Amino acid sequence: MTEVVDLVFPLSGSTIAPDYALSLWQSLRRVAPWLDDEPGAGIMPITGVSSGDGVLYLGHRAQLTLRLPLERLGAADALCGLQLDLGGAVRIGRARQRGLRPGPAQYSPLVAMGCAGEEDFVAACGERLAAMEVAARLICGRARTIRGEAGEVSGFSLMLHGLTPAHALRLQTAGLGDGRKLGCGIFVPHKTATAVGAA
Repeated sequence: MTEVVDLVFPLSGSTIAPDYALSLWQSLRRVAPWLDDEPGAGIMPITGVSSGDGVLYLGHRAQLTLRLPLERLGAADALCGLQLDLGGAVRIGRARQRGLRPGPAQYSPLVAMGCAGEEDFVAACGERLAAMEVAARLICGRARTIRGEAGEVSGFSLMLHGLTPAHALRLQTAGLGDGRKLGCGIFVPHKTATAVGAA
């Protein structure tokens, strides 16, 4: 299994559009075209606060995190200093490397499996996990839709818990479902396996 780590870039800026994922992917791809051909690469969602006024407010700890194979870390340095328009101007700072954290509970805010209904979604996730030889209990959260290059990308937030360290690492490395470059199907540790529907 290819060793994968998180590359964490601090972001400076005040607000971005809530549906920024496609703009972010297109901007990064222009500067780092190798991202297109790297199946192990993922772009994590940027955390912010929305008050329902059509913007996402960034805190002073806002960051852009890329999940990348180790051999791509040097190439990703080209992103440092880049200014992006994500419905608001942000600048990418100098990155630091962070290892994966394979805790027993893992969460993704949006997993896209090409399923319209929750029941089909859970079944598809179970089949994919079985193919990956990952054993976990699933808690499906709320439905979400974002813009993708070929139209809307829909799915659900998802908590997986009861993971062994080896299975959690396999999940974090491979991800689950489609849209990895849009922030979908990338898992991070979660402290609790409750209240996923509110996340």
